Amino acid sequence: MKRWLYRLHIFCRLPSEDRANLVSAWLLLLSLPGLCRLVGVRACLRWMRWVVGRQPPPASSAPCLADWVDHQGVLVSWAARYCPRSPTCLIRALVLWFLLARRGIVCDLRLGVEKDARTFEAHAWVEWHGRPVMESPDVRQRYAVFDTPLNAL
Repeated sequence: MKRWLYRLHIFCRLPSEDRANLVSAWLLLLSLPGLCRLVGVRACLRWMRWVVGRQPPPASSAPCLADWVDHQGVLVSWAARYCPRSPTCLIRALVLWFLLARRGIVCDLRLGVEKDARTFEAHAWVEWHGRPVMESPDVRQRYAVFDTPLNAL
């Protein structure tokens, strides 16, 4: 019980923008797997683009955009820790892409296939200005990346 109270205390001490993004990420991480199974990933992406297009992006109070983008990746990772089932890389990438796109930050949702695997292994991640967010920098060396980003389909 003390651990949960401590986590609640930490959550309450976060800036309001971080609290809102953390709760949004958590709710999306919980709902997107079922929605993707029900209507498919492309339909989910269309819905997310529609939501992003319907609201003007709020002005970010972040002093450095690169740090802010990385911080959003950290928030999605934190939210993923508290999901009953561990979300897949595709779901985490979709959530991060949505949070960034909602703020007007243009980024790419990338898919790749592992180069040296004996079995088929795919991975999804978000890139901002060609740099992976919430991933190790060598992700492009480990995976053969599809030419077209998923969000451009």
